[in-house]
Amino acid sequence: MTEPRWERYAPLGAVGFLLSLGLGATAIGASSPAGDASATEIASYFAEHQNGMLANTFLSALGGFVLFPWFLASLCKRIRQVERDEGLCAPAALVGGIALLGPLLIQLAGWGAAALHVGGQRDPAVAAALFDLGSTGFLIFPLPAAVLVVATTLASRSGQLLPAWLARAGFPVAAVMLLGAFPLGQFMFALFGLWLLLVAVVLMRRHPSQPS
Repeated sequence: MTEPRWERYAPLGAVGFLLSLGLGATAIGASSPAGDASATEIASYFAEHQNGMLANTFLSALGGFVLFPWFLASLCKRIRQVERDEGLCAPAALVGGIALLGPLLIQLAGWGAAALHVGGQRDPAVAAALFDLGSTGFLIFPLPAAVLVVATTLASRSGQLLPAWLARAGFPVAAVMLLGAFPLGQFMFALFGLWLLLVAVVLMRRHPSQPS
């Protein structure tokens, strides 16, 4: 089987997604306020980093809604090839991949709106409420991300999709996503990002018919 060259590089959409998130965080240039920060402190944070926050919103949306879908489509196609269109892993991976964009949208919309709201005589409590809304995206994100990881891992049982070492790492990564959101914090997102990067590179470099 052959595939067009552009389809071969479609998994790199995940790399672009991760890069856009990194650039967006760099544009902000400061960590977010603590959960117990006052409304005034939160409003001041968004006022001081308004341009960076809006840049982060654009970059993250570009990665999540323009680049990531190409990775997801290529992953689901490979899973369907491995399962010969008979398994549940491809639709489960598709649902998990699409669903994780929901929390991302909540986070971007909440924090982006907070950045637009601050200034002048506007109520700091509104910025604080939008900040809390955006922060809920971080709490929801691990659930669909774990579905994506588990579906991909189950599809790799035959050894045709991912190498054995990467397939074995799938369930621990999913467990961290489900159970480690609060104690592990940023490490959880870094671990998922590393898994996503490795899967993207593997999909680009090997055909599903190749052995592990």
